[in-house]
Amino acid sequence: MKKFLILSALFAGALFSNAQSVADGLLYSGQDLQGTARYRGLSGAFGALGGDLSAIGSNPASSVVFANNYAGVSLGFLGNENDTNYFNTNTNTTSNEISLNQAGGVLVFESAGNSKISKFAISLNYDLNRNFDNFINARGVSPVSVSQYFLNNANGIALDNFVVRPGETASGLYQFLGQDFGFGAQQGFLGYESFVLDSTDPSDIDNTSYVSNTGTGSFNQDYFVETLGYNSKISFNGALEIDKKWSLGINLNSHVISMERFTSIQENNSNADASINNVRFNNSLFTDANGFSFQLGLIGKLTNSLRVGATYESPTWYTVEESQIQDISTSGLNSPTAVVRPEILNLFEPYRLRSPGSVTGSLAYIFGSKGLISIDYSSRDYSQLRFNPDNNILFRDNNRFASENLQRAASIRLGGEYRIKNWTLRGGYRMEESPYENESIMGDLTGYSLGIGYTWGKTILDISYDSSQRDFSQQLFDTGLDTQAGVQNRMDNIVFTLGFNL
Repeated sequence: MKKFLILSALFAGALFSNAQSVADGLLYSGQDLQGTARYRGLSGAFGALGGDLSAIGSNPASSVVFANNYAGVSLGFLGNENDTNYFNTNTNTTSNEISLNQAGGVLVFESAGNSKISKFAISLNYDLNRNFDNFINARGVSPVSVSQYFLNNANGIALDNFVVRPGETASGLYQFLGQDFGFGAQQGFLGYESFVLDSTDPSDIDNTSYVSNTGTGSFNQDYFVETLGYNSKISFNGALEIDKKWSLGINLNSHVISMERFTSIQENNSNADASINNVRFNNSLFTDANGFSFQLGLIGKLTNSLRVGATYESPTWYTVEESQIQDISTSGLNSPTAVVRPEILNLFEPYRLRSPGSVTGSLAYIFGSKGLISIDYSSRDYSQLRFNPDNNILFRDNNRFASENLQRAASIRLGGEYRIKNWTLRGGYRMEESPYENESIMGDLTGYSLGIGYTWGKTILDISYDSSQRDFSQQLFDTGLDTQAGVQNRMDNIVFTLGFNL
């Protein structure tokens, strides 16, 4: 394997990077329906119930609802399907993944005598908040060439900075531009060095304007983005029960993000005025982040059957590190193939991301030993998404965009279960409003779930199936070729949980 040179481009994140956008901030901080099969079978409507390991991640008071010590592990099968429309051309893609959804345990301690604190519990639980594994492909005939992306980044930069001089290498110049001029200059250089662009006056090294070599007309484009990775949460929990009526709990959460995203566009044309007819541009983005949050929760037994719950979830404070590798290749009918592969790893300056917190109110009714019904209502103000440091021009623009275009969004989760001897049947529904005021960017999410459980002795096996759907727009680039593809995403999950009463 070839070794990559390392570039610490502290200024790179300040210009036209495809990373560090508001869309990425929402991707990193968002949460899917994850966890145990029982939790998912009720579509996550557990805020007033407790007694489930993944419910602890929703309401910290849930752990003390357990009647005894308990441990469980969950495996999930994720199916992701995307129907993409790009300039009236439809493309379907699917991806599948098996993952560890949840693992954890809880210890319950009964209080002796007539103590006001009737019992307390401690627990440790791992939940997969979001599985990033996905594949989107957009194909169509566009009136805008990818060369416009390189043009927008090159214009304003003197030709002298793009010319590889004797004794220099393309890799060395690419590295120099990143360190001294930023990410945008690197993009202009890739366009110039691969002959996608030409200077309007090649004889003037001070010239700052450029022209595209892909001509005018139509452009056949094949764009795809593949993501791999996860957003996980480990919750350290403590809870206590007061007077056998009120349960209080706290979670200290450690968050980890690990993601790889590969984007590629292949473009070809037959324009009469084009000297470059084929372009392939690849980007690989690597993201690693660590974060912290806390939660406070309450569950109350108003009667033997009626339960209420309330949860406050703090913002999550992330420290994010990103890096990127690029290459481009071109060819023309009368031009040889040109390949620019700097083999430089752009290291963006670490930044801080604060995802918005939330509040949740819950209500549940228990029908003796036969079953239950439960509902959760949550509210999260996405306009409070923040990038730091705020003196970075890109982050300042991101924060302004979030304040002006994101909104407070509600989510509703409804679930129920019915017991027949050792069997339990479950079902649920959920709806999550779009974080965007403009729902053409991202629509509301709707989903439903089904589940079944069986208990024998001290062992429990739960199985669930849940499906959700959401429409959103996939923008190809942040400048120049900023056209969008419409995507209808459907996620189908099957989860198995094996639990043990200890």
